[in-house]
Amino acid sequence: MTANTSVSRWAARIAEASWLLALTLIPLYFNLYSARHFEPDKIAVVRSLALIGAAAVLIGLLDGWLSREKRKPATADPPPEEATSVPPLWRRFAAIPLAVPTAVYAVVFLLTTITSVTPWMSFWGSYQRLQGTYTNLSYIMLFVVILVTLRHWEQLERMVTIMLATGIAVAGYGLLQHFGLDPLPWRGDVLTRIASTMGNSIFVAAYMIMVVPFALYRTIVAFSDAPTAPQAGPLLGREWLWFLVRALLVLAGLMLLLATIKFGAVIRVIDARYWWVWPGSIVATTTIWWLLTTNFDRGDRRMPLWPGLFTMGFLLVFAMQFAIAAGSGAQTLLTGEQAANASDWSIWFFASLVALIGAYALGMTLPRRPLEPTRAGRLLDGAASGLATLILLVAIVFSQSRGPWIGLGAGLFVFFSLVLWQALRHARATEQMARARLFRGLLIGWVTLTLAVGGFLITFNLSNAPVFEQLRQVPYIGRMGRLLEVGEGTGLVRRLIWIGDEHAGGAVALIMSDPVRAVIGWGPESMFVAFNPFYPPSLANIEARGASPDRSHQALLDELVTRGLLGLVSYLFLLVSFVVLSWKLIRNSASWRWQVFFIACLSTITATFVEGLTGIPIVSTLTHFWMVLAMTVTGGALAGHYRLSLAPPEPTVAAVAVPEGGASADQAHRSGQVSGKRRKGPVRGQQVARGGNAARSRNTMPGAGPIFAYSMVAVLTLIAIFSFNFNPIRADMHFQQAQGLSERADSSADSLIVALNEYLQTIRLNAREDFYYLNLGRVLMSLADTVRAQSPELGTPNDDPQLTVLLGLESSNAIAAFVQQSSPNELMSYAEAVLLHAHNRSPLNKDHFANLGRLNSVWYRWSNDPVHLENALNWYDQVEELAPQDVTLLNEFAGVLILKGDQLVAEGQTEEAQAAFARAEELLQRSAALDQRYVDTYIRLADLTLSRNQDLVAATNAYSQAIGISARQTVNSIENVANALAGQPELILQLRDAYMRVIATQEERYQKLDPQSSAAQSLRTDLALFSTVAGLLSVRGGETEVALEVYARAAELEPNNLNYIRNYAIVLSELSRHADAVVELRALIGRLETGTGNEATIAEAQQLIAYFEQLQGAP
Repeated sequence: MTANTSVSRWAARIAEASWLLALTLIPLYFNLYSARHFEPDKIAVVRSLALIGAAAVLIGLLDGWLSREKRKPATADPPPEEATSVPPLWRRFAAIPLAVPTAVYAVVFLLTTITSVTPWMSFWGSYQRLQGTYTNLSYIMLFVVILVTLRHWEQLERMVTIMLATGIAVAGYGLLQHFGLDPLPWRGDVLTRIASTMGNSIFVAAYMIMVVPFALYRTIVAFSDAPTAPQAGPLLGREWLWFLVRALLVLAGLMLLLATIKFGAVIRVIDARYWWVWPGSIVATTTIWWLLTTNFDRGDRRMPLWPGLFTMGFLLVFAMQFAIAAGSGAQTLLTGEQAANASDWSIWFFASLVALIGAYALGMTLPRRPLEPTRAGRLLDGAASGLATLILLVAIVFSQSRGPWIGLGAGLFVFFSLVLWQALRHARATEQMARARLFRGLLIGWVTLTLAVGGFLITFNLSNAPVFEQLRQVPYIGRMGRLLEVGEGTGLVRRLIWIGDEHAGGAVALIMSDPVRAVIGWGPESMFVAFNPFYPPSLANIEARGASPDRSHQALLDELVTRGLLGLVSYLFLLVSFVVLSWKLIRNSASWRWQVFFIACLSTITATFVEGLTGIPIVSTLTHFWMVLAMTVTGGALAGHYRLSLAPPEPTVAAVAVPEGGASADQAHRSGQVSGKRRKGPVRGQQVARGGNAARSRNTMPGAGPIFAYSMVAVLTLIAIFSFNFNPIRADMHFQQAQGLSERADSSADSLIVALNEYLQTIRLNAREDFYYLNLGRVLMSLADTVRAQSPELGTPNDDPQLTVLLGLESSNAIAAFVQQSSPNELMSYAEAVLLHAHNRSPLNKDHFANLGRLNSVWYRWSNDPVHLENALNWYDQVEELAPQDVTLLNEFAGVLILKGDQLVAEGQTEEAQAAFARAEELLQRSAALDQRYVDTYIRLADLTLSRNQDLVAATNAYSQAIGISARQTVNSIENVANALAGQPELILQLRDAYMRVIATQEERYQKLDPQSSAAQSLRTDLALFSTVAGLLSVRGGETEVALEVYARAAELEPNNLNYIRNYAIVLSELSRHADAVVELRALIGRLETGTGNEATIAEAQQLIAYFEQLQGAP
């Protein structure tokens, strides 16, 4: 895209801004106001930037075409014998590096979306990931935008600078987390393994390993150029001052980001009014860092003012909104105790402003540096890049993510091997034999070291020698000794997802289950629904029970699952084409700078490819993947190896082009005008050859027609951004508000009404997402239950509930009136309609079958209407076929069958009832065979055994198994079980012994913990509870002395718990130790009196004392 007019120049600037902002916003942005926080919110940004960039390119191309048409001379076509041969369009397209592989990759994505088992989700992306075809086409759009608009060497270096600054910000925030200085209270442990701005330690490390090669590129090139650069001499002080200016600009951006994070941690508002502050600060920071790339410190250039003014404007708007909100009472600030690391947020804003003003003050007054960088300047640049490399490497280590570590190792091996090899070639070519011997020795040493490290890792993972066993316990290093462990942790998760267990074959079985799908795949983002029949039940004991994996944690397997053999081939075709291109560019570039640059690009892709063999590609890594591809292709054009244009080449004057903007010859040389063996385009130092007249036309205003066309492109782009990108994020922000209200344990009718209003607003903004309808149905069920509790009248179901009726309720008052006028059955009708709508949007999602089954099961318990029971059985029968290994759903199905059996028994249909009970038992036995660690199965089996055939021994055995698996989950039902076993003390004591075994194991763990730790406190609570249950069973089994012992232990563990003290005192009293019982209760009162709010407990304890004293005084 040639920027010949004011419109095309502004289009080029906007396009460049889109890919520069992608470099900062995607890694840094997260949204605390939405429910998902990280990946989908980042994807909405990358989609929007891609659309903006594509629209700018389209406007620029249209404007360029119109301007060329105006300039075209009105002459007749030349005679055929004088016409030059113009290659056809397809040949010109194929001549652009990576054009064909990229086109094939995109076409395969579109084809597999059309043939997907869930086309809608394949295109738009799943709720959790959003990595559908639209998103992947957005990456490709950014790739194309860069190819079309990146025309100067300075732009390429600008990308590297912004990438490094962003990498420092991401790594720096991770370091704050590691050292306990994170102002945000994340749920996970970010001290042991940092997560930074991506919410996951693997994700952040996978991103940072893609930045390290470019930091090394800058370091090596700077130190390589330093020996030949002129001495600074009397300008040394000036070099240090200008280095200070650049450091202040970097720090101003970093401090602005930190201040904004701290502000987000300390502010509490009633809505999401500050949603724009964090992305706004990232944009402002990007403009500050953009200054680092403008060479404002050399020649006659001046420091651009607009980044400073933009940042000042951002801070001014933020301050005004803060003052208005504070005055209206709509916000509160946490205290220093509540947010220890965030209360100084205003100081960091001020420090950022001071640093920016200081940088401008120095930048506007200091004498300029010479055009040619000095040795001191080179060394300072190299030191800064080296420091950035060190920060990134330390943060990667603190992530403790083994996949990225291995990827980084592969990338570094490629980088240093090729750098040393190229240095060796250059030394031999210039007959510098001493340097050649040095580089040869370094290369041999590096390869040897790499082989030694590889051999050590193999031995470390295979050997059980004592030294290696000890090393495996060492922090950081020890994790690399467990790479082959597939019996626990993440290794087991990956093995189960890849090849399954004895019951289901995992992703490999899914791929091999259908020959056609093996070729075309199941569709992008389809694994979540396609994987269900091949789900290994063992996985439920490691990850969330009932959750189906949506990724294989292996990039090549993911390609085969989602896009089949076609997708894998297109992916490998793209990678191999890139490797071949990089190799050619490295070999054919004569400039050392270009060689190292292309080596950095190749190393980056190598690192992310190797990391992807055990990981999940995320938005940050995929964005950088395509950007690095674009940087490589445009870098080759800038180096003069080819031209990037679909337009036919025009006749040019046979002379070397003068660098645009009056750049010096030295700049042209450093940019790589001296190229390799053979040149396919004009000599290029600053600008990519793209065809067309390079002369700028006069800045004439376009006519009404072009203005209308450009406006339409801009308007349609904005509509698309708001409709497809911004509104889904707004919807998720409302969804988070609704979740917070509806999932509270004390949710009242009023809070449920407000939650329903938020859910409806969520769906108005994003009606495509079936997950939102699921939650809307749940809150309608909760409201129906609340209304039912207020009135026993169930009312009549609505035969034709319409979703449009709900969506028409546009305020909390309207919803309240609707609820007041609706009966529980009417609300349940709407809940069912909502869940049916969700099912219709995603008919292969097992959750929708299950939720419809649950709704009808609950409805039947309310109404005793057999229609709902039959509906529940029908939904569970369908989901059994869809997810035959999901033990949770199998157990729920068995529960509904038991309800059916009870109904048939009440109707006198004994034979049919026994058939229902038998089917339920068969499902539960199958569930037990699939997953022997699922406690719910044994509880249901025991309950069924007790109710069906009164086999007390079998029921006791089942309960004993359940206690061994999860004693806590059996506590609530144990008293009913003991009642059922009355008259069988040996069976009751068998249950008691099961609890005693659990107590012994837990006691052993407890003794090894720090009593003040949270783990010890949680275990102490469990031990007290289990001891109390063991005491109850001991009493029921006739062993009072044992009951006294375990009750005493419960009282010791929880000395302020009245229930435990009371149980202990009662047993003491039963043993005629009334005085001891009184002593225990008086001690409890003494402890409670030191606190507040214990009056009711103290009064109850005093009543017990009076009772025991009365017993003590009785004859």
